[in-house]
Amino acid sequence: MEHKTLSKVKARFYGVQELGVLAVLIVIGVVLSLTTKSFLTRTNLINVVRQFSEISIMAVGMTFVIICSEIDLSVGSIYGICAIISGYLLNRGGDPALAFILALSVGIGIGAVNGFLVTKFRIPAFIATLSMMQIVRGGAYGISKGWPISQFPSVDNWFFGMGERVAGIPIQIFIMILINIVASRLLSKTTLGFQTYAVGGNANASRLSGINNGAVKTVAFMISGALAALGGMIGLAYLQSVAATAGAGRELDVIAAVIIGGTSMSGGKGTILGTFLGAAIMGVVRNGMVLLGVQAYYQEAFIGLVILVAVLADTWLKRARR
Repeated sequence: MEHKTLSKVKARFYGVQELGVLAVLIVIGVVLSLTTKSFLTRTNLINVVRQFSEISIMAVGMTFVIICSEIDLSVGSIYGICAIISGYLLNRGGDPALAFILALSVGIGIGAVNGFLVTKFRIPAFIATLSMMQIVRGGAYGISKGWPISQFPSVDNWFFGMGERVAGIPIQIFIMILINIVASRLLSKTTLGFQTYAVGGNANASRLSGINNGAVKTVAFMISGALAALGGMIGLAYLQSVAATAGAGRELDVIAAVIIGGTSMSGGKGTILGTFLGAAIMGVVRNGMVLLGVQAYYQEAFIGLVILVAVLADTWLKRARR
């Protein structure tokens, strides 16, 4: 009886993955509040949330992909080229709605191509999306000619409004919250969500049960591409400028947020809430290192260490559940 009770407690502990991630976030916050004077100020906290809002939005799409037991290395380049496409059109007086729809369509299209390469040609996602990352980045350089786009006939429209504030809070934070809520419902309460977990958990079983694995994975890549495009346009709206290198390396932050949030690299497990907390940890850690005066190259090394620890923890937890 005691053994059964202990087993139930262990199962419940390992099942509530978000509690562990939340505990880590709280500990980091406490440490930074004790070691820095400005961390807990309203201005800094709002700035932290604003900074990780784009990562959180992009990480939502990456969560779908990784739960399907795949990976998307092209999101940073999609972020960049979609920001450049919309910036290019707006720079020439184009309609904001057209710029938004075209950039979003490009993001979805690149995601669809990624899904096609992975599911139809059986190219490993790492290779397919790594190649796409380079191709798309080349396209971004080609459109911008290597120069930043920063001059616009008008920034008084709803597109650039995404970079404004309401009651002192950046609008992109509200967008991030909305995206996370919708994605959480989609993943936990819909057929697509059930199929996403099924495909990542056991591809053979899901295929035998009638699920079109290729279609589910392609949709996941399209969601990832769409949200990377949205992140790029939000970045453009906030900065009112976009460089040819926009989004370079951002895929690492996005993947790190998803893994830290508890999504298993082997697929079949993960939540949007966990990913949100993972993105928050990334944002708080980066902000804390800046406040503590840590040099930039050490910051990148630390992020790499965080990814390694998260993967090791995921491996340990899988063994513990068994």
